[in-house]
Amino acid sequence: MSAAQELKEINAQKKKLADEAKALREKLNETKEERKGARKAQAEARKAVRDQKSDLRDLSAKVYDSFSEGTAEEINSLADEIMEVASELAGTVRKFATAKAELENI
Repeated sequence: MSAAQELKEINAQKKKLADEAKALREKLNETKEERKGARKAQAEARKAVRDQKSDLRDLSAKVYDSFSEGTAEEINSLADEIMEVASELAGTVRKFATAKAELENI
C-alpha cells in the first residue's frame, strides 16, 4: 500500500471518528437539557410543596376552632378547603416523583 493511499485511509478514519464524536456531543447536550428541565421541575415542586404544606397547616389549625364555634356550613367549607389543598399537595408530590424518575432514566 502506498503512502498516499494510507494517508487517504487515515483521513477517512479521522473524518468518521469526528462525525461520531460530534454525534455523541449532540446526544450529551440533549440529555443535559433534559436533566436541567427535570431539576427545574423538582425545584418548582419543592417550592410548591412548602407553600401547600403551609396552607394545609393553617387550615388544620382552624379545625378545632371550627368544631367549637363554627356552623355546619363553615365546617363543610373548611373540609372542602382542606381537601383541595391536600389534592394539590398530592399532585405536586407526584410531579416531583415524575421529575425524579426522568433524572434516573437519563
